[in-house]
Amino acid sequence: MIRTEHIIKRYALSGQPVEALRGISLHIRPGEYAAIVGPSGSGKSTLMNILGCLDRPSEGAYYLHGRDVSTLTPEELAQVRGREIGFVFQGYQLLPRLTAIENVALPLILCGVPVQQRLARAEALLTRVGLGHRLRHLPGQLSGGQQQRVAIARALIRNPAVLLADEPTGNLDAIATQEVLSLMDELHREGRTIVLITHDDMVAQRAQRQLCIAAGRLTEVGDVSRVPSDSAWAEAALSSSF
Repeated sequence: MIRTEHIIKRYALSGQPVEALRGISLHIRPGEYAAIVGPSGSGKSTLMNILGCLDRPSEGAYYLHGRDVSTLTPEELAQVRGREIGFVFQGYQLLPRLTAIENVALPLILCGVPVQQRLARAEALLTRVGLGHRLRHLPGQLSGGQQQRVAIARALIRNPAVLLADEPTGNLDAIATQEVLSLMDELHREGRTIVLITHDDMVAQRAQRQLCIAAGRLTEVGDVSRVPSDSAWAEAALSSSF
């Protein structure tokens, strides 16, 4: 599903080229749940932007469903983003004056889906993430964990091939983090392809597969044969927060 070949990304810093990514080769198969973990400045946000078709590499190729998207125009990349990728961000990115159901339904407006159909689909997804009783609440009336679940529902509204989550628990407390990661576990069990980017080793351990990025280079950590139980994870998360 996702395949990158020797991705290099350069930026100019004080007039000098700097390589943020140094030959990233990655293969994510359909239905995999992979976590890419690394500290600030490691290159993970740059990699996320390329995987999400928000940016293009300086060198190398990026294949999504067998199509080399690294050569597409900005307009073509926008079309791929809309059809193929669902985004979940650390800051939720919800519109404050829209209700939960309106935020989730928003991407369907650009597709020309009639209002009743898009609201019905949004309600079904909010119910799926445990927020069927919060349909008419504004983001400011929801907790951080609830806002992130709204954001996940919005990311799923167009049934994307890949769910790309960039630090989805970065603004959450331990309990809300566990709730969001449990939802990610459920989506993975349903067959969703998920790429989660995080700086937190404990969050990364929830994934089926872990990779580490440092100084722009990616290495495989190994397959995780058993995901920690919710109770074990929450206990460890709470103890590590003090």
